[in-house]
Amino acid sequence: MFKWLLTACCILACYIGGYSQSLYEMKFTDKNKVEYTGLLVYFNESKGYMRIAYTTNNVYNVVNVDYTSVAGKLGDNINYFFMKGSNPKFITDHAADARYNSDYFIWTWKNGQAQQLPYTTDDSSFQVGNMLPVASFVQLKTTEITDTYLRYFFGSNEMEYISLKKMCGITDVKDPVVSNNGITLHFVIVANTLIGDIGKSCNTDKDRLEYEFSSIADALQIGFKKYEVYGENFNKYNVNSILNSVSVSPNDIVIFVYRGHGFRWSDQKDSWPMLDLRTSFYNPINDNSSINLGTVYTSLVGKGARLNIILGDCCNSDVGISKMTANNFLNPQADNKPDVGKLRRLFISAKGNILSAAAKPGEVSWANDFGGFFTISFLQAMKEQISYLTYGAPDWQQIINYTIQLARDKTSQNQCNNCSIQDGIQYAAINY
Repeated sequence: MFKWLLTACCILACYIGGYSQSLYEMKFTDKNKVEYTGLLVYFNESKGYMRIAYTTNNVYNVVNVDYTSVAGKLGDNINYFFMKGSNPKFITDHAADARYNSDYFIWTWKNGQAQQLPYTTDDSSFQVGNMLPVASFVQLKTTEITDTYLRYFFGSNEMEYISLKKMCGITDVKDPVVSNNGITLHFVIVANTLIGDIGKSCNTDKDRLEYEFSSIADALQIGFKKYEVYGENFNKYNVNSILNSVSVSPNDIVIFVYRGHGFRWSDQKDSWPMLDLRTSFYNPINDNSSINLGTVYTSLVGKGARLNIILGDCCNSDVGISKMTANNFLNPQADNKPDVGKLRRLFISAKGNILSAAAKPGEVSWANDFGGFFTISFLQAMKEQISYLTYGAPDWQQIINYTIQLARDKTSQNQCNNCSIQDGIQYAAINY
């Protein structure tokens, strides 16, 4: 089983960009029977770290190791998920000559089979004889994590320890209750859920985005109004009707997301994609079945809301076909809670406009069964910014920049060998 995997691992020169901050515990043993317990803090495929605790010669050690990951398929039937450790640093006092070899973790499973426990090795050549099965790997519930458990891995003055305490609710500091009555978050989703090739992916994104933004409105105690165009109602007439029906107050928020096919006319001058509003490729594509993302932006911004975010997850090429790949990314259901103060900065204090698309002119966008790479990356970037584990004030410009970076990483040859690079475009003018 591993000879196929090792061939793939050897060609992975670097590792790339996951869903939201989640906590996992890993227990494993090396060939010398030393027992290790690791606490993995996972942000996304490009970012994570593990605190690894172990005892040798009656000395207790904690090491911090950075992790990146990659997922994919070997042939038609074998899936893999690979985590690469790097940059090991001792957290506890240690001898000057102490060393720690970063660990690798490798999962493989067949189609239709539940994921098995991973194997681990610190051998960068991946010799099969040096791979050992991990004893356990479980996702942790933040509500069950104690201060004593965290102190097993962290010093009391570390920022990571303080942030994890807040994330897990182990603190006397409470978010102040702030009433934001009079503000409404208007969420507009246009998703081509019936189209044969990417319909499932679009539907996944539609449901996920609705959940995220309704949850944000609930946390901020503001109004939430949903506008949807999908299924059999997916057409230009209904999109225009929805755009015309959005009525806002000056302090409101408008979020628009398009998930579907996109294209550009051969003689098109502006950079923004045309949104393909057909549910069948047999129908003609013309002005009656498409609308420019820039036109959507102009229409919604003109209504006068305080904050407008307009996103298009679609192709921006003459071909106009969103690409699907089998590469799937770790997509855990995280149970961590956001820093509501950071949410308020992004959604209550921010003022201005954002327009962003998944692909530059001439490029295609990519998706898998978990959703569009651009949409996944946007949620990853936003969740990281509002997490207790991220330091500093959240910023929409950084979120959009990071969204584009993560989507670009996901389509690199090292992560998706059948993808072409997807390099998004954006305009942002936000102040606080």
